[in-house]
Amino acid sequence: MKLAFLIILICLPVLFFGQAHRWHGTNQDARYPDTDLLDEWPSDTLPIKQTYSGIGEGYGSPSITEAGLFIAGMHDSTGYVFHFSHDGEMVWKTEYGQDFTFRFPGSRGTPTLDDGKLYYSGAYGDAVCLDMKTGKIIWHVNIFEKYGGELIKWGYTESPLVYKDLVILQPGGQEVSLVGLNKYDGTVVWETEVEGNANAYSTPRLIEHNGKTLCLLNLDFNLVLFDPKTGVVKLKHALTERRGNHSNEPIYQDGQIFYSSGYGEGSVMYKINDATQQLDTLWQNTDFDSKLSGIQVVDGLIHGTADQKKHWAALRWIDGEEVFTTREIKPGAFVMADGKFFIFTETGEIALAKPTPEGFELISRFESPEFPTVHAYSHPVIYMGDLFVRFSNSVWRYKISK
Repeated sequence: MKLAFLIILICLPVLFFGQAHRWHGTNQDARYPDTDLLDEWPSDTLPIKQTYSGIGEGYGSPSITEAGLFIAGMHDSTGYVFHFSHDGEMVWKTEYGQDFTFRFPGSRGTPTLDDGKLYYSGAYGDAVCLDMKTGKIIWHVNIFEKYGGELIKWGYTESPLVYKDLVILQPGGQEVSLVGLNKYDGTVVWETEVEGNANAYSTPRLIEHNGKTLCLLNLDFNLVLFDPKTGVVKLKHALTERRGNHSNEPIYQDGQIFYSSGYGEGSVMYKINDATQQLDTLWQNTDFDSKLSGIQVVDGLIHGTADQKKHWAALRWIDGEEVFTTREIKPGAFVMADGKFFIFTETGEIALAKPTPEGFELISRFESPEFPTVHAYSHPVIYMGDLFVRFSNSVWRYKISK
């Protein structure tokens, strides 16, 4: 009995840690496993527990383990990955190549942590694998140079997907749209062409459909389902938004796929037709054109922000009817934990809300050190009862546990 209890104690750190090791957490659904979090914030504010600074310009979120925080940023057009201890000390920084200097300059993606390695891909196609302890480069492949990919308007944006022994990336070349690399040495395992489709500011999402593991992904002109082991495309559906900006990953539930894109494109609910290997449209809602916020589905309601109307909204999953809108707080990015929404607005406000059958209730809010600002697009991260919020050169850490 004592031995069993000791084993549980030894394993507990493994269970609790590593929950924020990639973009949007373990299940890539922006839902974090933390519980017993504050139901409201005292005096509508939270003191900063720790600041991680000097990371340079960028919009990507941190990945976090028991070893500390890992994040990308840009200094003077050069991109770096940084590792900080939990007390805010920089452990190492490693250059990966040029990064984005046009409008909205800075790094884009979130590092992916796997088995002591860190994987990252920069805006100019520099894909790297680093040793997490030392920051040493294990391998480097420029997927633009190798596959003829090109810099898209707002900078190549994805967080590498690690699946078993593969790293899956989107070079967007004329002949190779998707590639699976050996995660240990960067060599090619498979290459896939999807009519020359390029990156659409989105990251592949693993789903289980009919007992099979598939990747669900927005490319610039197509939504695709493909086999992550081989790269073989199982289903391809045309997307009509011609800007090619589809940064919200689609949501899969019970054979249905919810897709939303900004600029007035709107939302569509599809059903996978296994007989025809096509997507059948169940409903559309052009008013809910979520561009950057992320999407949460709670008790049959789809939550997010509308791009053109600049408000928060909720739709019914079953028929797409809009049942809730609010401008009580500015649009922004949000994640979920312990049955609550944690919001970082584009103007730099941090808020707590609770989803309800009618929409959501705003509970607490306060101004970040950079409020008022613009273009605060980073998505928050929750780890071990703390909220991590990135704006440009800094990450602020707030205690949100009871």
